[in-house]
Amino acid sequence: MAEYTLVDIIKEYQAGADTAVTIFKEKFGTGDILHGRRQKNYPRVGKLIENGIYRYAFHGSGLEVHFKDKVIDFDFAFFPEPRHDGFDLWRLSIFISNQRNKYPEYLDNNKLEAEFKELINNGIIAKSLLDSTHLYFFKDTI
Repeated sequence: MAEYTLVDIIKEYQAGADTAVTIFKEKFGTGDILHGRRQKNYPRVGKLIENGIYRYAFHGSGLEVHFKDKVIDFDFAFFPEPRHDGFDLWRLSIFISNQRNKYPEYLDNNKLEAEFKELINNGIIAKSLLDSTHLYFFKDTI
């Protein structure tokens, strides 16, 4: 069994969100997929199986995507440009719980919370200084 750090898990979560956004942008020719959804360019809930998305559902300012091997639920943040690389403890716990065999040691919520707080305290992750989001980001990206 491979050992993963919480930073590894966050990067995989972000890569999944990036894959989902890229699929929508390429499939529907849009630069802002949330705006495209609000313009009803595609259904709120659907499938893009030919692109590897077995189910998707837009919600509020976010998107939940079911790939074959994982589920990613992410929100968009605006800086003012839209970003999809933000995360929080709740979203990471869902991501981990949908991959129980891959990240068994992080199913322990106490471990997950402690390491998340450690990343904050060590200045690796942080909230944006803007009030437009509640999400965390790698500090070197904000």
